[in-house]
Amino acid sequence: MQSLRIKIQNYNLKLILILVVGYWLLVVGQAKAQTPPEFLVSWRALNYVPADYQGKIFPTKSTRVEAAFDLIDKNKVADLSRNEIAWYLNNNFLRSGVGLKTIAFDVPNNLDQVVRIAVSGYKENTLEKIFLLPAKNPEAVISAKTPAGKILRNRLRLSPTSHLFEARPFFFNISELNDLKFNWRVNNKAIAGEPANPEFLGLNLQSEGPAQETELGISVGISNLFNQLEVASGLINFVVK
Repeated sequence: MQSLRIKIQNYNLKLILILVVGYWLLVVGQAKAQTPPEFLVSWRALNYVPADYQGKIFPTKSTRVEAAFDLIDKNKVADLSRNEIAWYLNNNFLRSGVGLKTIAFDVPNNLDQVVRIAVSGYKENTLEKIFLLPAKNPEAVISAKTPAGKILRNRLRLSPTSHLFEARPFFFNISELNDLKFNWRVNNKAIAGEPANPEFLGLNLQSEGPAQETELGISVGISNLFNQLEVASGLINFVVK
């Protein structure tokens, strides 16, 4: 009798375990089945950055941008070759077409842009994706090509020797550096850059007699020769000691 009760209890435990596992598998299966398709979006801005720049290239006003996407459904790239796809920029219609997974457009201003993609008729549904396209103003960065010393009063310390500085432009709508104009100033006085490479400025900071601590402010203004509204400036302060 006792043995029979033990067998019945074991059977009930196994039955409960099977029911629990089966329910869990059913829930997981339904969750996977209900996972909606996912948009995989990419874009690139076709403007200028230094060749060694490895960060994201941001558009500015009038920058040409190329965007594309894939639709991932159940871990596979969905076939959209027969679906109508529409693109919108800041809620303004850009273009539509069957299987139109790529597009190119010009950014109208230096503000962040909102891009919307609508895919019609995918499994009898319309799918949409909205993503932000961050924009920036052109930028100018001054780089000291010769090593600086320690920080002194929150400024870089330069030794009283010869130094080379480079103006590095970012996000200008140009194809090469020759399309830019560089205006250097040292302690607010205009000074010419290197004749053949005006993006570089060479300075000899040696002085006759005992070396004295000197404040040095170097600035550069960069402008697009073909668009006077596209400008940027950079400033960096040193202590020469």
